This record gives sequence, C-alpha cells and structure tokens, in this order.
Amino acid sequence: MDFAVRQQSSRARVTPSTHRCPQCRELALMLQHRHVSPARLGEPLVTEFYDCDCCDARFKYSPAANTWRPVST
Repeated sequence: MDFAVRQQSSRARVTPSTHRCPQCRELALMLQHRHVSPARLGEPLVTEFYDCDCCDARFKYSPAANTWRPVST
C-alpha cells in the first residue's frame, strides 16, 4: 500500500517577530509555532515558541504573563 506524504519546508511556518531575543538582544526571533490550550481545560492559555536566528537560542513565551523561558534541547 502506498501513501502520499506531504512535505513542508522547515521554515514554512516561521514568521518574524517584534520581540528582542532575551539572550543576545537582537530583533532576530522567529515565531515557530503557537499553542493554545483546549477550551475543555478552562480559560485558553497561549504559549508561543521562538527560535533566534542570531544566536540559535530557543524560547517559549507566555503572552498572558509576559514571561520568557529557555527551551532545553
């Protein structure tokens, strides 16, 4: 049985950001994806995941709390 696989470019979802990188302070953060918690869990919580094109750091950002946290690899 054959299956068709749809391939996406790794940069297809990436969008520029106006946030500065907490590590190198450059405007080089790129939004990778955004996660919104399911409504069945109560008020939706938003978490955004960013990669820095300048220093290769990865962060998650919580808009509600305005907090940045590094993502360990």
